[in-house]
Amino acid sequence: MWKIEFIDNIYDLYIRIHETFISIKDGKPSSSVFKNTPKDGDNLSSDWSKYCTPKTSRELIGTQKKQDGTLKNPNLFYIWEMNVGEIRKDISPTQSVNHDPIYNNPIIDGLPNNRAHAIIIGDKPTNNAEFRVRLYKIGKWAIAPKED
Repeated sequence: MWKIEFIDNIYDLYIRIHETFISIKDGKPSSSVFKNTPKDGDNLSSDWSKYCTPKTSRELIGTQKKQDGTLKNPNLFYIWEMNVGEIRKDISPTQSVNHDPIYNNPIIDGLPNNRAHAIIIGDKPTNNAEFRVRLYKIGKWAIAPKED
């Protein structure tokens, strides 16, 4: 089990984006990417740069299972990077960032342990264009669709 740590503002978070949530027109993430996961929760899942890289964040996807029991294909996902300090200070409604490591012993098949797991907590309104644009502006591709 890993202890929960404070995530300093200097770090980045990596958000996994499935290819179906990338605009064919301009290669940008669609606004629906920046929503809570699961949909009925209050947080957006991410990985903390202290314990992973964009590459290892993406590779971990290949150890997760889809609802039908098959493994996810990491090549269908891309990585969006955002700075923790900017998430905390530049977003309205206000968002907080917490370390939320995943550790199961014994390991659960299809649900890998993940020391880097972090969550972005706060209301993410689906009808607020300014909120979505700000999340987009403070981020950048760490692994972009064109890099494959």
